[in-house]
Amino acid sequence: MTDIFLGIIQGITEFLPISSSGHLVIFDKLLPVINLNTNDIAFLHIGTLFSIVIFYRARILQIFSNLIIFKFYLKIIIFGILPAVIVGLLTPIQEAIDNSSQILIYTGIAYFFLSVLLIFSERIASKNILSIEEITINQAFMIGIAQAFALMPGISRSGVTLLAAMYLGLKKADAIFYSMLIGIPTIFGAWSLTFINQSFEVNTSILIPTIVAFLTGILAIKLLVKFTTESKLQFFGFYCLILSIVSFGLN
Repeated sequence: MTDIFLGIIQGITEFLPISSSGHLVIFDKLLPVINLNTNDIAFLHIGTLFSIVIFYRARILQIFSNLIIFKFYLKIIIFGILPAVIVGLLTPIQEAIDNSSQILIYTGIAYFFLSVLLIFSERIASKNILSIEEITINQAFMIGIAQAFALMPGISRSGVTLLAAMYLGLKKADAIFYSMLIGIPTIFGAWSLTFINQSFEVNTSILIPTIVAFLTGILAIKLLVKFTTESKLQFFGFYCLILSIVSFGLN
């Protein structure tokens, strides 16, 4: 039951702007018997990666249907993931997450920062008039910088990239899609690095929650689309504020 619970938490929190890794850090403290490390967390992310592919399969297949379209998307994806790749490769962030005795403090600070952004999301967003085909390299890179901050538990990858895209003027539906799109190589790359660093070891007990994460991840994407288009992201902000307080309290 604990494994299934973890899969549900991962699937829901990966795409809702409430930080999946932050939740796992908190639950790891509340339920120390779980004893999750970054390899386990990254493996759970693989389940949600497939959630993106299945949910947006039609739009993804359309990208591969035309060479010009494919080249454009490849360009904005590369610049969208570049900051996270640089930070992930040049900083010992995995060791810091696994070994820091102050991780709950860092998570609490990150959740507080995220809560403020979400509560004031509609004020942060500019006029949402641009389509994803109008994204420039500079805009993609700026969204990528936002994504790099999500390497810290408590900062939602989907949340900060969505907010950054909205701030730059993307239509909400396209902002969500681009956030999900750059999430595919980012999630896969993070998993690959941790998998290699763990000497290709697989915790077989994490396979079932990974499947559960995939199924609940599809539901979470649907909820994200609904709450974003209806301008209700601030509700997630208040939830993250509560998690910030919980993180500080558990330290």
